Amino acid sequence: MSICIKVVVLLSIISSISLIKAEDQLPFSTQKLLKDYNEYQKNIRDKATQLIEKKRLDTIKALEKQSNELTKRGNNEMARTVLELASTLSEGKEVSGDSVTEGDSLDSQGKGWVNLFSDEELPKSWILTEDPDGGWDFKDGVFVMKSIFEDSVVLHDAPEGNLVVKLKVKIDDNENKENESERKHAGVGFINSRESLVFGYLSLEGNAYGYTNINPGIDLGYVKSGVREGKFADVQLAWVGTYFLMFVNDKMLIKSDLGIERGTAKISLMTENCFSSFSDVQHMKPNLEDLKRLASGKPLE
Repeated sequence: MSICIKVVVLLSIISSISLIKAEDQLPFSTQKLLKDYNEYQKNIRDKATQLIEKKRLDTIKALEKQSNELTKRGNNEMARTVLELASTLSEGKEVSGDSVTEGDSLDSQGKGWVNLFSDEELPKSWILTEDPDGGWDFKDGVFVMKSIFEDSVVLHDAPEGNLVVKLKVKIDDNENKENESERKHAGVGFINSRESLVFGYLSLEGNAYGYTNINPGIDLGYVKSGVREGKFADVQLAWVGTYFLMFVNDKMLIKSDLGIERGTAKISLMTENCFSSFSDVQHMKPNLEDLKRLASGKPLE
């Protein structure tokens, strides 16, 4: 051992001895104050540990329940993600909701997604312009609009400018024989007014197509979507710049230049001559990387 190291060690020992002697010389009242503080600190830490453990167990149960609910609603991918979070918590590891959502719910996967539905009821932020002639229902996060003869639309405000909307859509026949020849479809789109709207539709026959009255000369396409009656499909719409995009089950089926930017057009869900179900409705403001992904023909995650 070098002389320098020996000196440092010796000084440390002397310092420790001096500190012990100084504490021994403290008044009894001072020692009691320090003892009370240390005991208080220990008690608080013990209670905090107990509360954190209770919260951890409660959160695990809640995540497992949420995973089951997501599975029932057909969102198997997110159900697995939530279940993995529960498993991670069970192992005592740290988790962060930032990896799943920046919104208020674990249902909102991907950065920036804002969830527009709840599990219990249709949020009051949705504007039901007129009740569907067959009525409507909201249960377990699924909103069902029942159209017998007339179409029906609900609206929701969203931030101005570029916007992406994703959701799950299911379409069922209303069994009304009197309008068999009429269009039977569920729609998702954007509405500024009756004279300014753009929609993407899924039909009972499994077709996907678009419609806008902004410019009558614009053809938004009409293609097979692979969607089946009675089965939920993943739908994603984007109005970025002047372009309108529609993805169904991760495939881009519509890409068209509307010649106009979105502005403040409201998010819209509609049904016509059928029963349309909607769940997991979310929106987000795309960033530069998101726009590049959309431009490459891929939906956002």
